[in-house]
Amino acid sequence: MKIEKLKKDLATKTAELNTKKAEIRSFTESEDKTIDEVKAGMTEIKEKEDEIKEIRSNIEVLEQASALKVEEKRDDSDLVAPELEENSADNEEDDPEKLKTETKSEAEKDKKTVKDEEKRDAGGLQDMKLKVGGEIADKKVTAFADYLKTGEVRDVTGIALKDGKVIIPETILTPEKEVHQFPRLGSLVRTESVTTTTGKLPIFNNSTDLLTAHTEYGQTTKNATPVITPILWDLKTYTGGYVFSQELISDSSYDWQAELQSRLIELRDNTDDSLIITALTDGIKKTTSTYLLGDLKKVLNVTLKPQDSAAASIVMSQSAYNLFDMATDAMGRPLLQPNVTAATGYTLLGKTVVIVDDKLFPSASAGDVNIVVAPLKKAVINFKLTEITGQFQDTYDIWYKQLGIFLRQNVVQASKDLIVNLTGKLKAVTVVQSTAV
Repeated sequence: MKIEKLKKDLATKTAELNTKKAEIRSFTESEDKTIDEVKAGMTEIKEKEDEIKEIRSNIEVLEQASALKVEEKRDDSDLVAPELEENSADNEEDDPEKLKTETKSEAEKDKKTVKDEEKRDAGGLQDMKLKVGGEIADKKVTAFADYLKTGEVRDVTGIALKDGKVIIPETILTPEKEVHQFPRLGSLVRTESVTTTTGKLPIFNNSTDLLTAHTEYGQTTKNATPVITPILWDLKTYTGGYVFSQELISDSSYDWQAELQSRLIELRDNTDDSLIITALTDGIKKTTSTYLLGDLKKVLNVTLKPQDSAAASIVMSQSAYNLFDMATDAMGRPLLQPNVTAATGYTLLGKTVVIVDDKLFPSASAGDVNIVVAPLKKAVINFKLTEITGQFQDTYDIWYKQLGIFLRQNVVQASKDLIVNLTGKLKAVTVVQSTAV
């Protein structure tokens, strides 16, 4: 019989599924198995579960069809019986007493049938009794009868979502990650690889010395000794890490190791941003500005020398960026110009604009206007010895793993005189003066 074969297939598939689940669980504890093999195993488990679901559905359909067939046979026998009785009556001799008894029985049967039909037509279901757990459920039968007549459900309570929550399936979609909202500063400054904990980078300063006039056979005047400014570094150690249990690895299909590795890179970038903005502001005298555009032009045209001005970038808080974004020049053109070639996307007065969070500046609050102007690769140097990311395991007496990062670096303020810091309060600062042309 087909239904019996399906039940045997169901038992076989269920046993195979349990075996496969045990096998995949063993994969998570084996160092020889890769993540891809675990993923392939999970896919195979899903396929087997779908097959089992399909077999169960087919069994249910066949059982319903079988029950329907039994009902049809019962109905057919009820229809055939009167015909057989009629045929047999034609072949037998007429018995008045028997005929009278049969006539009376048929009349009572017809009368009972009519009464049943009347009760159904009149909503007689509300008079029926449904016995559940030894108690009469008149209210439920009445409510069902009302639903048949009106199509509405009134005052019905039953099994609710909270009662079945234990077996309701749960779907977890592919996790999504938030993108960091601001440009990273690590790629905008100079990075130097070093091999010792301490050291110096000599910088030869420009000279203003001149040649002197020379007479035949006369002595040559010696020029001043070049001035060398050493940039000193002294490496510091920075570490971070995430610990995750073997249970998390075994019970979760998500690749936690890859996720936490990307988080380590995020920790490194956050640290670089903090160290770099500190180097750009530490010991720098803040210049309070009420006319930002004019003061920026003065910094680029006068404070910085032409070569340094040409290489300068403008680092501004988000609130400062908002002021410039709403401002226009005398011709009605926006001061901030989009630039697809710039990593940060905007230029101002021909310089790359780098937008950072208001609170990234030391001791700053949301809404503070802070702007740093400097040739970044000349003003700040990141001396880096090593960067190590790796996986560390315990001795399996506790059962956990740890992903960690190890940095040896020193972010140094190389040229203090090349950094200008403009600041102001949001309501007290204007970008373009009303008299500006």
